[in-house]
Amino acid sequence: MSRAILRLRFSRPTFETYRELFSVLGDVPPVVQALPPDSALMDVTGALKYFQRTPADLADLLQTRLLARYGLHTAIGVGPTRMLATTAADTCRPGHTHVLDPNDPDASTAFLRARPVEALPGVGPARTRAPARYGVTPVGQLADLPLATAQRVAGASTGRLLHDRAHGRDPRRIAPSGPPTNIAATRRFDRDILDPEEVRQELPAVAVDLGARLCTSHQQARQVQLQITYADHTHTTLKNQLSTSRSQDARYALHGALGLQWARIRAVIACVGHLNHAAAGYVQLTLDRTTEDRRRLEPVLDKANGRYGTGTLRPAILASPRYRGRPGRPRAA
Repeated sequence: MSRAILRLRFSRPTFETYRELFSVLGDVPPVVQALPPDSALMDVTGALKYFQRTPADLADLLQTRLLARYGLHTAIGVGPTRMLATTAADTCRPGHTHVLDPNDPDASTAFLRARPVEALPGVGPARTRAPARYGVTPVGQLADLPLATAQRVAGASTGRLLHDRAHGRDPRRIAPSGPPTNIAATRRFDRDILDPEEVRQELPAVAVDLGARLCTSHQQARQVQLQITYADHTHTTLKNQLSTSRSQDARYALHGALGLQWARIRAVIACVGHLNHAAAGYVQLTLDRTTEDRRRLEPVLDKANGRYGTGTLRPAILASPRYRGRPGRPRAA
């Protein structure tokens, strides 16, 4: 029996919305895999008989529910394999569905053969350079190569992978997983902000909030994300792995990489993820005096804030006139 795989691409969800929408997805099949920050995979094979619907009908049901509950326009690709479903989703606009019917393999083959090799999911640009040097650019040309020739051109393992993908073969299963656990804080502006320095000055506030919540829950984070919402409600998201640097410094670096000189900003969302218990973590010794002084001061700040409330002791920048009258914590996402 052919499997029915759905690849969903959500139109610019916030961190919080992405976590919540899995309550909708979980109502249909038991197998859902999160692909943050804006995608998911679903194996609905076992749900077809129960719901008495086709894969296209289930895709339409999900689109309707996600639009009604979260205002999300979702592009959905449907196919008999994970790769074909992803390829189909890559070619349709938000709010539309592209179905590759497993009962019509000729149509799926014709669609796949017309795609460029670099568009094959799970392959990546590095693996397609070798075929491109020999003029093999559409998938159809790659599929027509004998396996031995593909391996001669791209190497044994890469050649076999390319050959399988060009013929629509993908043995990967959907691994059940929910959205990643994370903590987010949001700063929303009452007006459009044009000065990137003004946006940057909000980062200490969300850093203090997230740090306090991590401390309270006795957790450590290994990833930091920064999402900027513009006046037209579109988003840009960047993420970085945390090593020995502070999360606030990492957010400054992400903010600088965004290049917001001419942007109209309406909200800043900071998020820390890849959480684990603080007791399982470790602190790497540095030779930087400023860093070590900060580390010695942090337990004192945490103890005071834990006893007298968040914001009792905070960075001097948060005591400036522009922050007076604000709550001690930004709005939590």
